[in-house]
Amino acid sequence: MSDESTRRPLKVRGSIWSKNIANYLSKKNITPNQISVLSIVFSFISAIFILLIPADHSYEIWLNSILAAFFIQMRLLCNLFDGMVALEGGKSTKSGELYNDIPDRISDSILFIAVGYTISVVSWGVELGYFAALVAMMTAYVRVLGASMDAGSCFKGPMAKQHRMAILTLSLLLTPISIIVAEQNYVLFLALLMIAIGSLVTVINRTYTIYATLEGK
Repeated sequence: MSDESTRRPLKVRGSIWSKNIANYLSKKNITPNQISVLSIVFSFISAIFILLIPADHSYEIWLNSILAAFFIQMRLLCNLFDGMVALEGGKSTKSGELYNDIPDRISDSILFIAVGYTISVVSWGVELGYFAALVAMMTAYVRVLGASMDAGSCFKGPMAKQHRMAILTLSLLLTPISIIVAEQNYVLFLALLMIAIGSLVTVINRTYTIYATLEGK
């Protein structure tokens, strides 16, 4: 990340703990781009645990679900600190935007597709996973397109990245209860459906906002 104007507004950047960690990382031989790439690794690990969530009553349901949620949060921390190390730490590069955006698109796709393959309550769970990945990617595409047209970076929701990851994290923590009580993973299905529909609405919302900005409406 190399430009303050393209950053997603996050209150957590102003917290003491995040500033301290970013300051620590900035003093190490660690680049923002490396942190960005690490987010893909954490997402891949989370996806593995998602795929390992069994549909039986065992401790593995809890273990795999909690670990999947944990590594999603690790991914989000990478998304936080790559920008802070780049700008606040003075390590921004000309290629920073590539490393800032592309890993996010890969990470989202890995996670949503993995969730799709775990869904058995409907016959189209896999397709839903791919659709969620597609529309999530479109939310970013529309944002970047708007910025390239001098309409500014539109981070409007209702299903921006932080919202998608919050829903997915919460659904993973509730997944063991869903499997034990209902013997089906209804929670992950509903979460993925919500993410897919919400992301589609976000694409439409951002597109209209950019259109209105360009046309002066």
